[in-house]
Amino acid sequence: MQRCLIKQTLAAFIKILLLFLFCTVKFVLGVPAVYAAYKFNFVELTLFSSVAGITGVFFFYFLGDWLSHQRTIFRQRFYPPKPKRPRKRFTRGNRIYVKVIKNYGLLGLALITPTIISIPVGSMIAGRLFHNKKLVLTYLSASVVLWAATLSALLNLF
Repeated sequence: MQRCLIKQTLAAFIKILLLFLFCTVKFVLGVPAVYAAYKFNFVELTLFSSVAGITGVFFFYFLGDWLSHQRTIFRQRFYPPKPKRPRKRFTRGNRIYVKVIKNYGLLGLALITPTIISIPVGSMIAGRLFHNKKLVLTYLSASVVLWAATLSALLNLF
């Protein structure tokens, strides 16, 4: 009897952990998955998805910062500087990101990060382009909370 209870508790914990991790990576799909799995009310769903999204923002922001630093060290150590590089080619997607960043700045990037682009990509781009860590993390976290409340309200209404 006790062994069965432990298995059920462990299975429930793993399910919640996987949904939490899914929300940290692909937020816009994670919130409906959490709602479908647990039928949380508005407050519970908003809190769960906000905490997961903000965890993802912090993790991927600092991971991107660390990877960028490691890349710089690697390039300095193994590749001497070249005289001139050819111009980069822009794809349609890159043009859209550049347009959003030029026209709307950090606020525009923060608003599209949880939904259109994923939290890992948006956090790493923000870390590379904007150097005020407190402001970047505040905007990205506020955007996650805003989208969590919006998606939670939509899911609970329909």
